[in-house]
Amino acid sequence: MAVAFADWLAIRELTTSYNRCFDEADADGWAQTFTPTGRLEVAGGGIACTGWTELADFCRSRGWGYLHMTLDPQIGVDEDRARQECNLLMLRRYEDQSPPTLLATGRYTDELVRTPAGWRFAERRVELDNLLGGPGGQP
Repeated sequence: MAVAFADWLAIRELTTSYNRCFDEADADGWAQTFTPTGRLEVAGGGIACTGWTELADFCRSRGWGYLHMTLDPQIGVDEDRARQECNLLMLRRYEDQSPPTLLATGRYTDELVRTPAGWRFAERRVELDNLLGGPGGQP
């Protein structure tokens, strides 16, 4: 699957929006990085959310304090569908501005679709290597 630079860039921008919206607890903005019937699954974590309402509720339940970094993307595009795999570093931030702690590492496997509003996640699956620290022990 060849990837046009414009598609690669748009998918990376979508991923950036996903990260920033979640990290700033913008639940509605985060949910809308998915299609209306999009799905997030945390493999082995018992977490699966489908549709904008469930996704927004999940983001609200986590609140402020995360910092997602996605690295080393591999993206393939086939017309109006795409697949992305990327690594994840997740840190926990603290309101008192104490040093962040590394919470988890892992990887995302994404199925995306091109919509009139641009690329959106149809399905996003995250596999965490481990939960390393921070309060709550949940991503």
